[in-house]
Amino acid sequence: MTKYLTPDSSFLGTLAVLGSAALWGTTGTAATFAPEVGPLAMGAAALGIGGLLQALIALPALYRARAALRANIGTIITGAIGVFIYPLAFYSSMHLAGVAIGTVVSLGSAPIASGLLERIIEKQKLSR
Repeated sequence: MTKYLTPDSSFLGTLAVLGSAALWGTTGTAATFAPEVGPLAMGAAALGIGGLLQALIALPALYRARAALRANIGTIITGAIGVFIYPLAFYSSMHLAGVAIGTVVSLGSAPIASGLLERIIEKQKLSR
């Protein structure tokens, strides 16, 4: 059994992805249990708390990659704007359209948007 739980195991990676998907896929539902909190406040809290935790965990890697980060500052700023806007838009969509529709549209459109960005930016052909 221990051979399946090694750090380089694809099984462990699969569990991590499934766990993350389950947690992320239920955030809209969880937000409905706090109706007195507006969608922008919910998104800001998720962005603030989650962002700080991720930055803290990534700090050593960010420090090692500082030269590459400086060289790509435009891309980093564009990404930061997207990361800033996404939770605000996500929780607003939950509030306006409902959890089911908001989740399907928000999460379902991500692979399409990623594919189109890859096509436009990297000039890759779209695959199935």
